[in-house]
Amino acid sequence: MFPASVVKQIDENLKYIVEKIEAESSGLLVLAARQFGYTVTQNSLELTIKESRKFNVLEEFIIRAGMEFNPPPTANDLASILGLDSVFVKSTIANLQSLQTLADTSQITVTTEGSLFYAQGSVPKPPYSMQIYAITDNLAGKITFQYESLEDVVINQPYLAEFVNLEQKKPAISSLQLAEIQEIVQSSNLPLHVPTEGKFITDFKVRGITQTMAKNISLFVIFDENLNKLNIEIRSGQEILEAATKKIEEVYNERKISLEELCQLSVKPAPL
Repeated sequence: MFPASVVKQIDENLKYIVEKIEAESSGLLVLAARQFGYTVTQNSLELTIKESRKFNVLEEFIIRAGMEFNPPPTANDLASILGLDSVFVKSTIANLQSLQTLADTSQITVTTEGSLFYAQGSVPKPPYSMQIYAITDNLAGKITFQYESLEDVVINQPYLAEFVNLEQKKPAISSLQLAEIQEIVQSSNLPLHVPTEGKFITDFKVRGITQTMAKNISLFVIFDENLNKLNIEIRSGQEILEAATKKIEEVYNERKISLEELCQLSVKPAPL
């Protein structure tokens, strides 16, 4: 299908993006721009967050003793070494145990979390909880976190999945490990896990049920006159979804989809 013979099909509400594409790159001609619906899943997450404070002299000594003494000392051992009332030492140890800095054992044993804070010269403050939302987008091939719930919108366009399957299945949120949650929080640009500032997500729980939410997606068919090549893009707003774009181009090159059907393209009748 030669571009000059194609009747353009541009959704009215995508014209501004089409104009931007053609204005910014010489030789690009948008033949079709059509909106589709697709679905994502949403989960509510409850994060447990701890922030740090500088430890005092006694706390530092207790933690160091737990890390360096072999075998680890007891509260009475430390009280004897320091010449302090054992009640005072035991009270400080109990507080550190309540913050999960020390394990709940008779010997002073530092937890992994305690070592993490200690390396920064601190102990954690009491934890607090925060709710965020996890959006699993199999079309974009990613999971993102955000503060606000998605809006439940009504989609009037056909769903892309009716024509072609481009989804890359992501794992269920409940199957992720804490380190993966921390990584996704950071990649989502939420300032909730910032180890350099002594701020850590230490636990998470999935709350409620998984919701299926509808969103809009846009498909663009673009002819590059410079390369004499047809390109297909999947966009969310103005963001190109790289994974979905790559997949649909593969499917098109394998002749498994019809652009005429997908984008309602037609050819101009030949002149009489």
